[in-house]
Amino acid sequence: MIFFVCFFKRNRQGGFWVIFFYCLISFLSDNIFHYLEHRVNVFYLYSGFTICEFVLLSLFIYLSLKTKTFRLFTLIGTLVFFPIAIINILHGSDGSFFDSLSASSESILLIIYSIFFLYEQLTDATVIYVYYLKKFWIVLAILLYFASTLFLFIYAATLTKAEYNNYWPINNIFNILKNILFTVAFIMKKSNKAHHSLDTAYPDIQ
Repeated sequence: MIFFVCFFKRNRQGGFWVIFFYCLISFLSDNIFHYLEHRVNVFYLYSGFTICEFVLLSLFIYLSLKTKTFRLFTLIGTLVFFPIAIINILHGSDGSFFDSLSASSESILLIIYSIFFLYEQLTDATVIYVYYLKKFWIVLAILLYFASTLFLFIYAATLTKAEYNNYWPINNIFNILKNILFTVAFIMKKSNKAHHSLDTAYPDIQ
C-alpha cells in the first residue's frame, strides 16, 4: 500500500487501484482476525475475506484481459463462485473454522484466469518482453500464490489445530512472496520496451 501511494503517478492507470484496495482489505482483515478470533466464529471472517478477495482479483484480471471469450469465462466463473460461497456460508460452518469449499473454488478460478492472461501475452505478437509489463508481475503473484496454496485450502477444514499450525506457514510464505511481487509492480515505471509494432518486431515481414 505504501509503495502504491509513493508511486501513485505510475499506478493511477491500468486498474492497479483494484490491487491497492485488495491489499488494504487484506491488511484490515488480518488485524480484525487477530482481534476477533476468540470472540466470533472465524469461519465467517475467512468466508467474508474470500469473497472480497475473489471479487477484487477477478476484477483486475477481467480489466486486463482483451479476448472476449476469456472475459466471458471470467463472468461465468463469477456466477458459479457466488452460489458456492453462499451455500458454504449457510451450511459449512458446523465444526469448521476455514471456508475450504469457497477458498478452493476461488483458487481454481483465479489460476484459470491468470493462465488466460499469460496466454494472451504470449500469443500477442506485439509483446516482446512480457516482464516489462507491470500487470505481468501482478498476475504472476496471483498465480503463484493460489497454485501454491490450493491443496492447503482444500484440506484446511479437516486439519487439527496442531496440523494447522504446522502447515499454515506455507500460506504465510507465499503470501509474503505475493506482496513482494505486488511491490515490484508498483515500483516499476511504465515501459515501452514490452511492446513493439509488428513492423519493428518483424522487420522482414512486409
